[in-house]
Amino acid sequence: MPNLLSRLLSYVMPLTRTIHSDINGPLEVTWYQGRKVLDTRHANYSYGSLHRVMRYGLLFVAPERASHTLLLGLGGGSAVAMLQQELHYQGHITAIELDPVIIQIADTEFNIRPNAQLNIVCADAFEWVHTALTNHFGLIIVDLFVDLALPAGLQTTTFWQALWRILRPDGYVLVNTLTEVPLYVENEELPVYLETAGFTVKEVEVELLNRLLILQKTASA
Repeated sequence: MPNLLSRLLSYVMPLTRTIHSDINGPLEVTWYQGRKVLDTRHANYSYGSLHRVMRYGLLFVAPERASHTLLLGLGGGSAVAMLQQELHYQGHITAIELDPVIIQIADTEFNIRPNAQLNIVCADAFEWVHTALTNHFGLIIVDLFVDLALPAGLQTTTFWQALWRILRPDGYVLVNTLTEVPLYVENEELPVYLETAGFTVKEVEVELLNRLLILQKTASA
C-alpha cells in the first residue's frame, strides 16, 4: 500500500528520499510519474535517461548470444532489469559495484539482489577485471561513473587489455561515456586507441549528453 500511494502521488509531485554515500555523495531515490529512479545530484544512475541510453546501446551488442555478461557498475540495477525482464535474457550476469550503499539501494528499493542468474560483487572494477577468467564473457557493459565524473581507470591500457582478455572471441563491449569529456589512452583518443588494441569501434551519441562505444573483439591484439 505505501508503494501504491507513492506511485499515485508521484503523478502530482516527485517524492524524493536522500541517502548518503561516502563514495557517490547524496543519492536520491525518487518516485516520478509512477516510476522510481535513482539519481545523484547531477546525474541519473538508474531507470531514467540512463535506462533509455543503455536500452538503445543493447540493440547493437546481441545480448542473446552471450551466455555470460559482465556489468561494471551496478547502479540501481537498471541494466539487470532491462536484460532479464525486458529482453528475457537467460544467461548469467556478474555485476561489479564499488559502493556498498548502491548495492543496498538496488536490493531494498529496486528488488535487484543475487540469485541463480545474478552474482553481485562489491569490488573495484579496475582491480576485479584482472582476476576474471580468459575468454569468459560474451558481453561486457561498462557504466562507471561517480556522479558526472568518469574514473581515471578508463584511461589506462591495463584496463582495456584486461577487458580484451576476458571477452570471448567476437564478443561485445558496451561503454557509456560523455560527449563533452574526451578520454585518452597513451595520448590517443580512446576510440583510436581501442582500434589498435584489438577492437572494432562504433560510436553512437544518445540523449545529447551520452556517447556510447560499441566494441567487438577482433582476432588478435
